[in-house]
Amino acid sequence: MNNILKIGLKYCGGCSPRYDRVDMVKRIKKELGGTIEFVSPDEPGIDFILAVMGCDTACANLDAFEGKHIRIITSEKDTEALIKELKGDI
Repeated sequence: MNNILKIGLKYCGGCSPRYDRVDMVKRIKKELGGTIEFVSPDEPGIDFILAVMGCDTACANLDAFEGKHIRIITSEKDTEALIKELKGDI
């Protein structure tokens, strides 16, 4: 049985990033090992969309993903919480 989460990855435009968004996604991938796979947000069968926003404004338009489960991270703290949740630590 395949327990790999398929996560559709969407970055904001990066107009005012407060942290390195790409590094945070690399960290998520490293921490969660082979339990996740980042894919295009348009790919069928995804478990959720991960919207990686560079700041608290989180102004990227997510209308294209209406009806899909969307998780938004806006900081390193959000990244930590997501990793813990997906590991089952909370």
